[in-house]
Amino acid sequence: MALPNKNDTIQTIKRVRVWYGLLVLVVAIFCVRLFYLQIINHGHYRKEALADQLKQYEIPATRGVIKAHNGSATLPIVLNQQLYTLYADPVYVKKPDELAAKVAKIIGGDPAKYAEQMKAKKTRYAILAKKLSKEQKNAIEKLKSPGLGLQAQNYRTYPQGAMAAQVLGFVDNEGKGRYGIEQASDSLLKGKAGELKAITDANGVPLAASKDNTRSAPQNGKDVVLTLDLAMQQKLENIVQEGTKSTKASGVSAIIMDPYTGAIKAMANYPTYDPAKYNEVEDGKLFQNNAVTGAIEIGSIMKPLTTAAALDQGVIKPNTTYYDPASWTVNDFKITNIEEDGGAGTRSIPELLNLSLNTGATWELMQMGGGKINHKARVAWNDYMVNRFMFSKQTGIEQGYESDGTVPDPEDNGAGIDLTYANTSFGQAMTATP
Repeated sequence: MALPNKNDTIQTIKRVRVWYGLLVLVVAIFCVRLFYLQIINHGHYRKEALADQLKQYEIPATRGVIKAHNGSATLPIVLNQQLYTLYADPVYVKKPDELAAKVAKIIGGDPAKYAEQMKAKKTRYAILAKKLSKEQKNAIEKLKSPGLGLQAQNYRTYPQGAMAAQVLGFVDNEGKGRYGIEQASDSLLKGKAGELKAITDANGVPLAASKDNTRSAPQNGKDVVLTLDLAMQQKLENIVQEGTKSTKASGVSAIIMDPYTGAIKAMANYPTYDPAKYNEVEDGKLFQNNAVTGAIEIGSIMKPLTTAAALDQGVIKPNTTYYDPASWTVNDFKITNIEEDGGAGTRSIPELLNLSLNTGATWELMQMGGGKINHKARVAWNDYMVNRFMFSKQTGIEQGYESDGTVPDPEDNGAGIDLTYANTSFGQAMTATP
């Protein structure tokens, strides 16, 4: 038997080494690639792999209850009712037209519209209907249709009916407080929503046992107790309704306040609305609590404050008397009294208030300027209006859209500033909310 040629042996060894080297190189490439995929870029590819399976759900917080006083007890004036939102994930809906027809039989509505939503390509969360009852929810669940989901959501209910509607405000479809206490105390009432990230099966059903599920529990909103007294509130609402009709006014607002604490015991407006049906209101002005948002010329109720400012400055005394000419001419305009004042004559401070004399309030403003309306009088009176009585500043009452009101600047504007300030002494040419 012939021995192998030495040259052939060397060539064989070279070929083996080449193939071995190539094999090692291929293995090395695979190892580097696997290291890149599994270690370096693990997060990116994991996110891509889960994109079709990972869903994020918001767990809504329960909104706080609003209560009011009823004698020595408190009663709820705003509560929550759990209703359901029906949504579709088009990725998992197999027969949209057929499913839409079934859904329409249960909740009503247009099956063609439902089908269109179920076929949408750019969303994974198409809302089909809101405020479904528990019975409708149960009927939908019996369909056992992949791609349909139900989400519980709390909606406001009003056991006292439309009472204090403008004071309360309402919660819109996005869960935000609008107007009234709902807006002013929204951050307190709404709480904080929880979160659930769920790995789903092929039908989009969350796998509760998956280790990839993470959840933060919702933090429910806090309850709020108003200073309103329900009996007073009902009585005041009856009064403003009757007053609006008897005077043929476009609207009436009224407040009952505890003078020792500033607590609002009743606050009513007419016309009003039903907060449970806020979406049916055509005139958005009905949402406004005019006792807080409607700045008006306050009129003769200013006269006790003008008198208080003059007394506080020491320019008049409680027993001061003066000659009232029954009219004053300021910036070429004549200031007179509205009611019968008995004509010119000597008046006392109590008579000034009892007769509600515009000329008397103007005279008090003159005393702040040393006997006439001038820069000194305007600045002094402005200081009392703005910095002592706090006109043109918000009170901070827990109501949405509170108005500041306005007080004119005391500097000469070349447009009859003395007349303007004479008017403010009896509650005109300035505004404040009730």
